[in-house]
Amino acid sequence: MLTISSLTFCSRIFGLLRDIAMSWYWGASDVAQAAFQVAFAFPNSLRSLFGEGAFNQAFVPIIADSLETRGKEETWLLAERAISLQLTLLLFCVVGVSAGSLLGLAFLPADTALRVRLTLTILPLLMPYALFICLSGAFAAILNCLRRFFLPALNPIVFNLVQILSILLLSRLWLNSEFMALLFFCLSAILAGLLQLLILLLAARRQGFVYRFNPSWNCPQVKLLCRNVLPGIVGAGVMQINALVDRILGLYLGSAAVGALNFSQHLVYLPVGIFGVAMSVVCLPSMSRAWARQDEAEMSSSLDYAMRMVLFLALPCAFLLRALSLETVSLLFQRGAFTAEAARQCAWTLNFYLLGLPAFCLAKVASNPFHARKDTKTPVQIALLCMCLNLVLNLLLMRFLSQGGLALSTSVCSWLNVILLLKLNQKRQKSWQARHILIALLSLTVLAAAAGAVTWSMRGFLLTRTILGIRPELALHGMLLLLISGTAGALCYLALNMLARRPELKELMQAVGLK
Repeated sequence: MLTISSLTFCSRIFGLLRDIAMSWYWGASDVAQAAFQVAFAFPNSLRSLFGEGAFNQAFVPIIADSLETRGKEETWLLAERAISLQLTLLLFCVVGVSAGSLLGLAFLPADTALRVRLTLTILPLLMPYALFICLSGAFAAILNCLRRFFLPALNPIVFNLVQILSILLLSRLWLNSEFMALLFFCLSAILAGLLQLLILLLAARRQGFVYRFNPSWNCPQVKLLCRNVLPGIVGAGVMQINALVDRILGLYLGSAAVGALNFSQHLVYLPVGIFGVAMSVVCLPSMSRAWARQDEAEMSSSLDYAMRMVLFLALPCAFLLRALSLETVSLLFQRGAFTAEAARQCAWTLNFYLLGLPAFCLAKVASNPFHARKDTKTPVQIALLCMCLNLVLNLLLMRFLSQGGLALSTSVCSWLNVILLLKLNQKRQKSWQARHILIALLSLTVLAAAAGAVTWSMRGFLLTRTILGIRPELALHGMLLLLISGTAGALCYLALNMLARRPELKELMQAVGLK
């Protein structure tokens, strides 16, 4: 888990740098920025369906089981057939969405807002990204099943690095030509996706897997994959509908709302990617192998450990970031086209997302036992319920809280999703008991809240005072305020954990190799 978390942390830092570059160049209320974020949500949705999401959650247990019981030669044949199925489905989706976008553009009323026209214009240009990134997810899954976690975790840096370099180039070439800049930025996303695919494809070849297009719809394992993946696609599709609805409703509220949703969501998903996704990536193959051996004790132990470690790391992040939300957003994004008002709007939205940060992380792990058992129907049923609730809450809360209502709805539905997953898992996995997680949640929440209070108090003390002779209005003052207040809160959290004798700190130190 340490290797995955470290590499994922590096890739998320580069993602944060990409957001900083975008905020500097386009700000949070620019029409082009809003159009790109909404259009890019479509290929990103396919990524969650056919890439890192539903497809891989069905694909990984089958490949891990095949490696355990049949050997590499049969596994490679199965992987070829599965990826060929994935590619065929993707082509239909990409062509369909692109054609629909062009038709929609042709029949738009003349008075349609520019941000909507731009969104439909660039959508067909961005759709090929879905092909590259979804195939990358399949090759990454194969490498993960072979316990080769390094390159798949490092690969997202390529996308962020290419986009950062493209923004730097844009600032030199097309500073005053917004449409050409937007087209160039879209092309950089396509190039980045292609590079990601080539890197993982070559890495898989070095492990002995040479992909050839080999569709075989009558293969028993492919039929099993279809039976498992289709409910997962429906379930993930439900969650992606929620994400797309948030973006579309944000577009209705205005370009500034899209920017606030985008930057705040990316910021809160920094710890989600580091802790939740990394733990899920490591945990799913382990649970799948345990299920193949019918070892429920190991499955329960793996789930307990993963969820406690996620809570131990995610809860203090939520409380500390809440205490320093405006200062964090201002320090990271407030420059160039990103104004002080945009920072306030982004921090306002971020505070609602932070309510669900632990749930965002836990959801990545809580669904693993079902996928390890090849039960993809249960998460789908829960996702459908959460989708209905999210749609209702979106329409209700956005009237009073604007984009903050969209963020709050996402947080509430994420907690409901986790609670229902764990409740049903307890019924089906008798050796696992939820009370251990509940005790950890309550205990760690109290400790994290105390650390958050220390951070908030330190922030208030330093806010209007000079630090090392640096005046409050200077950017360096804000950086020192974050550093001192955040460090005080983190040290308080660690000290309280030692006093409370929580086992997570010791386990983390053992994982790092300090004990």
